[in-house]
Amino acid sequence: MPAIEKIQITGFKAFPNDFELVLDGKNLLMYGENGSGKSSIYYALHCIFQAPLKSDAGKKYFDVTNEQHLKNIDNLVADSKVRIIFKDYPFVYQLDKNGYNTELLGGGHPLPAHINGCFVNHQFLFHFFNFRNSEKINLFPVFIKDILPFCKDAASGFHIGEMYDKITSSIVKNRRRISSAYLTDIDNFNRAVKKVVEEEVNIYASDIYNKYFKDAQSPKLQIRLRYDSNSEKPVGDHNEYWLKYDRGIEYTRENNILKEHISSYKKLNKPFIGLEISEEMADGSVRPIGKPHVFFNEAKLTAIALSVRFSLLNIDKPPDGRFLALDDMLISLDMSNRAKVVNFLLGISDKYKIYLFTHDRAFFEYFKHKTKKDNWVYKELYMDDYKVPYQRVSEDYIEEAAHFIKQHKYEIAGNLLRKAAEMLSKNFLPKKMQISKDYSNLDLNGLLIQCKKFARESGVEDIHIFEELDGFRKFILNPASHDSYDVIKYRYEVEECLHTLRLFRSIDVSPFLEKGAQLYFELSTPLPEICSYRFEITLCDEFKIIRQPGKDPVISKGMINFKVFENGSEGVIEHDNTTLKRFYDNNYMRSDKIKDSDFFNSIVELKSGNPIRSFL
Repeated sequence: MPAIEKIQITGFKAFPNDFELVLDGKNLLMYGENGSGKSSIYYALHCIFQAPLKSDAGKKYFDVTNEQHLKNIDNLVADSKVRIIFKDYPFVYQLDKNGYNTELLGGGHPLPAHINGCFVNHQFLFHFFNFRNSEKINLFPVFIKDILPFCKDAASGFHIGEMYDKITSSIVKNRRRISSAYLTDIDNFNRAVKKVVEEEVNIYASDIYNKYFKDAQSPKLQIRLRYDSNSEKPVGDHNEYWLKYDRGIEYTRENNILKEHISSYKKLNKPFIGLEISEEMADGSVRPIGKPHVFFNEAKLTAIALSVRFSLLNIDKPPDGRFLALDDMLISLDMSNRAKVVNFLLGISDKYKIYLFTHDRAFFEYFKHKTKKDNWVYKELYMDDYKVPYQRVSEDYIEEAAHFIKQHKYEIAGNLLRKAAEMLSKNFLPKKMQISKDYSNLDLNGLLIQCKKFARESGVEDIHIFEELDGFRKFILNPASHDSYDVIKYRYEVEECLHTLRLFRSIDVSPFLEKGAQLYFELSTPLPEICSYRFEITLCDEFKIIRQPGKDPVISKGMINFKVFENGSEGVIEHDNTTLKRFYDNNYMRSDKIKDSDFFNSIVELKSGNPIRSFL
C-alpha cells in the first residue's frame, strides 16, 4: 500500500523555511498549539492532492499576484514548494510555482490516480449545517467543494469536481445554439452525482451512523440525500435539483403571496442536494425530522455529517493508497462523543492511513493512549520566538521521564512518573473502581490500593509491581515531597520507579467481550446419582483480560447473573461477584471431572458457540 514517508514544505503558509515531517509510512497523530502550523500541513496535503484537478495545476497557490496564494510572506527562498515522498514506492508529488507534477526518483512518470485523500476539518462540519432556521439544507456547496473533487466518475474517467469546473467555466455554443456535447456533459455530471448520492451515501450513511455514532438510548436514524431530476423533485419544493442550462424558475412575492415565473433568459442553475432525516421510533413508526439543523444538537449533527462523508469510504475493499486527513474536526464535541469517532477511525486505520491534527492536548493524549505505538507516529508542533514552526517527537510520560532523568531534572521526571502511574492505573482498573464512595475521582493513593485489590481478586498471582509503586508514592510520586530529599538517593529512587512503571506498562489490559454477553457451560455429577447441569451466565460488568509477560492470561473479577438448569429444569436467577475461573472451578470440583478442567476451553460464548479462549 503506497503510504507517505515524508512531507516536505518550503515557503508555504506557516512555514517560511524548509520543514520536513517524517512519517515512515505510518499513521500520524499531531498535536499543535493554535498558530503552530499544524493546519498548514493539512492544507499542504489538501492543495497538492487537489492541484491535478485545477485548470492551472495549482500554480495559484505560489503566485503572490493571485489573491488565493498561500505562499509564506516571510519566505526568502525562490523555490517555495510542497513535496510528498512515498515509502517503498518510487514516486514523488511536488507542487510549486510551476504547478503540480509527479516524477520517479530519477525520471518523469505520472503518479497513479488512485492515490487520493479524504479531507475533513471543522470548517467542513460547520458548513454542513450552517443554515438559517427558515432555510432547507442544501449540501451541494459542501459536496462540490470538499467531496466531489475526490470522487471519480468511472464512465468518463474524470473526477466529478473536474466535470463541474469544465461545465461552469464557459457555456459552449454552436452558433446560436447550445452545443449538444455541452448538454451531454451536463447530463453526465448529473448522472455521476446521482450515482454517488444513491449508490454510496444513501446505502451506507445510515448504517455507519447507527453502528458507530448513535447514543445507546437514542432512536436509529434514516439518513437520505436527494438529487432528483427537476421533474421528480418533491411536490411544492421550489428548489431545482439537477444542474441544467435553461430558463430557470424565479419567484416574486405579490400581496404576500409567492408567485412562480419563468426566467426571461437561459442560464446555469445552482444544483441542490437535499437532506432528509427520519427517526425510527420504538413502536416501529418513522418520524421525519423536517429541519435537522434546528432539531438536533451539535454532537448529533456532527455525527450525521461524518456518517455522510465516511459513507464514501470503501471500508471493505479500500483502493490502494487512500488516506484520511483530519484537522480539529471534533473541537465542539465532549469526550464521550469523540470516543465514538476515535473507535471508528482506529477500526479502519489498517485500511486507510490516518493523518490526524489537533490543538486539544487532552484529546491528543486520549487518542495516543488508544493507539498502538508500532503503527503510529506521534508529533508535537510549536512556534519558536522567531515565528518559525518546530516539531518534536511526542513520547509517553514514561519515556519523557527517562529523558529528564538523563538531563538531571529529577523533579520534572518525578511529576511525569506520577502522571504515568495515574494513567496506567486508570487503564488497569474498571471505571467503577476509579471512583470513591462519594463519587469523586480517586487520587493516586486510592488508585494503587484499588489496583492491588483488583489484581488480587482477579487471580493475578504476582502483585509486587503495585506494592513497589505504593512504596515509591510518598517520595517519588508525591509532587510536594521533593525539596528536602537527598539528591543522590532521590535519583536512584526515580530510576527504580521508572523501571517499575515500565514493568506496569508491559501488562496488557484489554476488554473481554461486552457487558451483557451470554456464556454457558455444562457439567455432570459423578455416580451413583448422575445429574446434568447447564450454567447460563450473563456478564453484568466491565470484564478485562489481563496479560503479564510470560504468564497465563487472566479474566478479571466482576458481577455475573446466572441460572442453573438441573436435568433441563430451569432454576432461578442468581448473582455473584467473582471471576469466571473461580465460578467454573468451584462447580467443576463437584462434577464427574469428565469435562476439560480449563475454564477457557469449557465456557462457551452463546452467540458464536466458541469457547472463550477464542476471544483472548
